[in-house]
Parts: sequence; structure tokens; C-alpha cells
Amino acid sequence: MSFDGDWTPGGNLTGKWNGRSYRIVRKLGAGANGSVYLVQRNKGLYALKIGFDTADLQSEVNALSQLSKGEGPFFRFMLEADDCMRGGRTLPFYVMEYIEGKQISEFILMKGKDWVSVVGHRLLGLLTELHKRGWIFGDLKTDNVLVSGYGEVRLVDFGGLTRKGKAVKQFTELYDRGYWDAGLRTAEEGYDLFACGILLLQLLGIRGDIFSSKVLPQNRNVSMLLAAMEETPECRNYASCIGKLLSGSYASSREAREDWRRTVFPAAPASVAHASRGSKNKGSSGGWLKMGITVSVLLFLSAILLVARDYF
Repeated sequence: MSFDGDWTPGGNLTGKWNGRSYRIVRKLGAGANGSVYLVQRNKGLYALKIGFDTADLQSEVNALSQLSKGEGPFFRFMLEADDCMRGGRTLPFYVMEYIEGKQISEFILMKGKDWVSVVGHRLLGLLTELHKRGWIFGDLKTDNVLVSGYGEVRLVDFGGLTRKGKAVKQFTELYDRGYWDAGLRTAEEGYDLFACGILLLQLLGIRGDIFSSKVLPQNRNVSMLLAAMEETPECRNYASCIGKLLSGSYASSREAREDWRRTVFPAAPASVAHASRGSKNKGSSGGWLKMGITVSVLLFLSAILLVARDYF
């Protein structure tokens, strides 16, 4: 199902029940169950998702409403839900905070692969927080992970959000463990962790055409992924953790995050500093110096927070 055309930038969208009006700035993207627009109300910018089906979007709204009530990275993520009229049809929508950042693959391409240690750690932290609340993200992929500032990671497009124990509601084949004959499409922590492993391999630029559609279904398996990882030098420092993510060796996302911290994260300050020095000649030395100092402080604070079991 599709809309009768997109909303034109500069136009207004008004809620049927709450009466709040939003000015359309531009379209941010489209997913399996709706389209997302950047909108403005008063002086604030927000992301507004319009769904194709009321019942389908309502389950997403219910999940985000629960997540938005608790403390942590999802606090007040969703601001309101309503309906609007379009071409004689009633369409549901909800408004969430606008996250300004780059897709994780674009961020790594710009900053360098040394940053995988930082963003990988923070991504596992977000998954841990989500899983602790009883939800599985489901459709974890590079398109749905944004990075801003000095490696702050956020999840976007919660269309695949599924209660633990249920069948995964929405997924992308490449990141799906069922696609790789590595497990069931059941909403459990290992499902998201497998997708995280695939995402990390992509960021590290795994060699060969293993992610190509040319690979026959009967040849797709975890052993194939591990073999390709071993042949990719950029994966060397991460191989232990990624291997466990792909093989389902972690009992929980918290265990995966702690193992990442012990195995990979301690090397982050030196590697990121090295990446900063390597890019120093491309811009202002003062800017890169600030970045190096900021990253060091953030990583130091992260270590303290880890001891306190507080997830950023």
C-alpha cells in the first residue's frame, strides 16, 4: 500500500484529534510500514512517521510509548500519536525526537575503521537497554543506526520492534540469522546480536562477495562468515567478539557488551587518537585536538559508568 503522493515540503500536516500542526521540511526515508518526514513545530524539529495501516503502526506506538516512559536513551523518544487525513483516507502517525546524524556506515567511512571499537560498544549498550525492557529491535541494519558527534549511537525506525518470545515482526534478509541458516526468527537477544555481527563485518569491509546475491542459499552459513572474517585483516582485533555474536555464544547482550569492553574497547583511545592524527592535515589542528580530548574524556567516563552498571 502506498500514499496518494508525498507531502510537499512547506506544506502542513495537522493532527485530527490533538490538533497540532507540523510543517513538512523534507522526507527522511521510507520503510516497510510507513514514511518518515522531518517536520517543524514552532522552533523545534521532529521526525514524524506516517503509517500505511493503523493496526500495524499502533503496535509500534504502544511499544515506543512504554520505552519513552523509562529513564535511559529512549526516554521521551516518542512525543505524541495522532491521525491525519490524506486523499479521503485516515492515516496514523506519531512524532518522535529528531536525531541529527549520519548512517553508521557513512560515519565509519568518514572517520575511519578505528571508530568501530567505539560505535560497536555503544550499539551493544543500546541493545542491552532495549533487551532489558523486554524488546527486540528486529530490523537491525546500517540504515537504522545513526551516529552523531563523537560516536554517539542511536537506533531509528522501530518498525521491527518485537516483544521477546514472539516471531520477529520485520527484518532485512542480509541481517537475518534465518537467512544464514544460523537460527530461528524468534525475538530473542541472540537475534539482534547476530544482526549486529553482520553489521560490524560490513563496517570493517569484509573481503569478497560474501554478501552478494550470487551466494547460493545452501552455501550460506556461519562457517562461511567466519572464514571470510579470518581473511580480512581489518577484522583481526574484533574477530573474537564478532565470532561469538554470529555463532550465538553470548547468553545476553549485556554479556556481549562486557566482552567487547574487555576485548576491544580498551584499545579504543589509542586507535581513535591514531585515526585523528592521520586526518589532522585535512583540517584544523585545533578541531582535531578538541576531538581527541573529548573522545578520551568520553571513553574514561564510559569506563566509570560501566563499573556502576549504568548504560549510556
